[in-house]
Amino acid sequence: MSLELHAQRQALEELWEQGLSGHQLLQQHTELVDTFIIDHFNASPAVSQARGKIALVALGGYGRQELYPYSDVDLLLLHDRKSKKDMQAVAESILYPLWDGGFDVGHSVRTVKDAVRFAKEDFIFEVSLLDARLLAGSESLYRELLDRYQKKILYGQRQKFVRTMDELCVERRQKYGTHAYRLEPHIKEGRGGMRDIQAMLWTAKAVFGLSGLDAMEGAGMLTSADRHSFQESWNMLARIRNRLHYISRRHNDQMHFELQEEMAAAFGYEDGMGMLAVEHLMREVYGHLQNISVVTDLFFEQVNEVLGLAEKDKGEQEVERDISVRAKTLRLTATDAQLTDRPALLMRLFLQAVRKDLSVHHSSRRAVTRNLHLVDDHFRSSKRVANAFLALLTEKNNPAPALETMLEIGLLPAYIPEFGVVESLAQHDLYHIYTVDRHQIQTVAELHTLRQTEEELFASLSASNLLHVLYLAALLHDIGKGQRKDHSVLGADLIDDVGQRMGLEGKERDTLSFLVRYHLFLPENALRRDLEDQDFIRDTADLIKEADVLTMLYLLSVADSKATGPSAWSTWKATLMSDLFLKVRSCLEAECTRDSDVEQGEEQGVDWLREQIHELLHPDEAPLRIAVKDLPSDYLVSFTPEVVLHHLRLHRGQATVLQQKVLLFPEKKQGSWSLLMLCRDRQGLLAKLCGVLALHNLSVLAARIFTWPDGTVVDMLDLAPEAAIAFDEQNWSALEHDLNQAVNYRLDVGRKLYSKLESSVLGRRRQVQQLANKVIIDNDASARHTVIEVYGDDQPGTLYQLTQTLSDFHLDIHRARIATEVEQLIDVFYVTTQDQEKISNNELLDRVKDALFNIISDE
Repeated sequence: MSLELHAQRQALEELWEQGLSGHQLLQQHTELVDTFIIDHFNASPAVSQARGKIALVALGGYGRQELYPYSDVDLLLLHDRKSKKDMQAVAESILYPLWDGGFDVGHSVRTVKDAVRFAKEDFIFEVSLLDARLLAGSESLYRELLDRYQKKILYGQRQKFVRTMDELCVERRQKYGTHAYRLEPHIKEGRGGMRDIQAMLWTAKAVFGLSGLDAMEGAGMLTSADRHSFQESWNMLARIRNRLHYISRRHNDQMHFELQEEMAAAFGYEDGMGMLAVEHLMREVYGHLQNISVVTDLFFEQVNEVLGLAEKDKGEQEVERDISVRAKTLRLTATDAQLTDRPALLMRLFLQAVRKDLSVHHSSRRAVTRNLHLVDDHFRSSKRVANAFLALLTEKNNPAPALETMLEIGLLPAYIPEFGVVESLAQHDLYHIYTVDRHQIQTVAELHTLRQTEEELFASLSASNLLHVLYLAALLHDIGKGQRKDHSVLGADLIDDVGQRMGLEGKERDTLSFLVRYHLFLPENALRRDLEDQDFIRDTADLIKEADVLTMLYLLSVADSKATGPSAWSTWKATLMSDLFLKVRSCLEAECTRDSDVEQGEEQGVDWLREQIHELLHPDEAPLRIAVKDLPSDYLVSFTPEVVLHHLRLHRGQATVLQQKVLLFPEKKQGSWSLLMLCRDRQGLLAKLCGVLALHNLSVLAARIFTWPDGTVVDMLDLAPEAAIAFDEQNWSALEHDLNQAVNYRLDVGRKLYSKLESSVLGRRRQVQQLANKVIIDNDASARHTVIEVYGDDQPGTLYQLTQTLSDFHLDIHRARIATEVEQLIDVFYVTTQDQEKISNNELLDRVKDALFNIISDE
């Protein structure tokens, strides 16, 4: 019989492949297993020989007739005490065939009293009995179970049941996330998933005796619209969960990133309208999860209120006309007719929610949704509404919870249609952990947090009356996404229209558009550009022009990066962005420009640095081995006088050793590890260093590379460990030994790296997202260097291959920036020819570009 069951399940899978899905598939699967189990129960000699009563009961999802392809079959074998000694044989007659058929079976053997007693101790078993369904055997025993369960467990315990359900919900949120729009949503346990659906249905049944959505709608616990949308979302989640099980060939309820494209293809989604097929799918998934989340949250608010579990009502306090506080929730007291005359109340309700730091009552949220037709062009252009909205954004309390609610009930996308375009919009990469709409609200939340730590910067913006511009930019900076165009450029155009509707002045709109247009400028350039390049700093100052605009751009960039996800923010990135901000601000304050005095100013600055170094020298210390006046200017401006003097003293003290060996001096710094390398110059030195670092599981973040007139190489690298080890645990002496072996041709770095990458542990990682593979060579970005940008797959050893190739072309690397954005490697090299000139030969430029591209494209 197990072979027959297996064949039937295979037939069911073929029907799934032909399009059978959702609850229809669950129903057929359940019926198939029912037949198999009931037949075995009825044919079992142990059952027929038992002297007492026996009932076979389905529990959980199987009891609800929602048996997913690889879900457990939960069974309760119920008996009276007369048949106790026969139950092992009865159980084996059913369980063995199920196990042979490939099912995971959860089962228990109990009397009615034992089952009810255990239900009192175990809430999961208690709710599973709400889904109990008699498969075969004694109906009277089954009825006895239900009656005793009702009297001993449910009767008089409504409040306890709901409190326990709320506690489990909190635990689930803590484990699986408080949002329904995560990168890899969990269809069963995540917010808005199957568990939320069941929690609502269990509570309706246990507390109010309502079985199913129809009964809940009839009792007024669900509106007709909510009931319809809820059923639609439930059906979609059932289809998705079915597909996940079949694709994964196991019990899997999470839409892992690497499965999403396959899921999109299986459901027939296609690229179009500026979005990938997988983004179309995920947008729909997020929408359904959010819908389930909103409906179930509203339901439980009502339940808590009905049972007296909500905040006690201590009277009503009016905060403004037609808006009041009662039981620590904000309520709209205006009728629908009054709202027609005063539609601005829809926005003022949420302004007061932020000011009072209160949630809006569920009845008021429904009232807003019911009256969204009032949010028309006149409403969107109302100065009174705009004032309330901008005040909401800039209140000292965090506006994000109110914005979340406005989004959930439809007010935010109705008021700002441009926001609605990115509602539930997925971003199919490992970089963003939220949908676009939630990311923008999270950016506002991060900005609010920064307001507590960057008080001076916010105070200056408040004095200039610019806070509303900054917060509006944070809320809308990504509205240009989803069009397969440059979202910054498109967003800048769109947000100008928003600013006009809200009545912003021309200068405010220009600033708003600028912030959206350049919201990626600081983080991108902080990671990829040489921050010691004064031409770049001056160009940035010329672009931004005003200190207040720079401050807003900096705060927006930090909030945006933090809101993107943990992979988009680090102490290292924070340090670089802060450095860039401070350098540009100093430039703006000094009114620095690209004019004829710049070069003279730089020379004066270098002369001052040389004087500072001489002043730090002790009169009685041994003479240096190289004169300070002979040190290169670009080297001097890259370090403080104290650091330069430290290098000079090392150079003097280790003079003999440096002729034969490479010396390394590691140091732990904030956000990264620093490594100073001193040695005499050799061909391909940087490539060998990068290769040896990769062998020792160290990633290069940035490199500053100098050669003194006497041939001494002074390289300063910022590093990060690939594994979670402490600075003191890194074997620095072994690293130095291997590097010396490599530069003396006693260690084949390339072969060692190849062997390491081919090993099973550290082999080439599998990509799970689409990455850019390109090489950009720019002769205009720097006054002194050719800038080469390489975008590729972030694999160990890539940096070694790139630097070795540049060395093979006899190019000198003066600066390197290595930015990794979740699998996407971005290497930026500042290079010159051996004559210290930019690469001007077009043929050489093409050859370099092709060689580098071959490395990242695996050709």
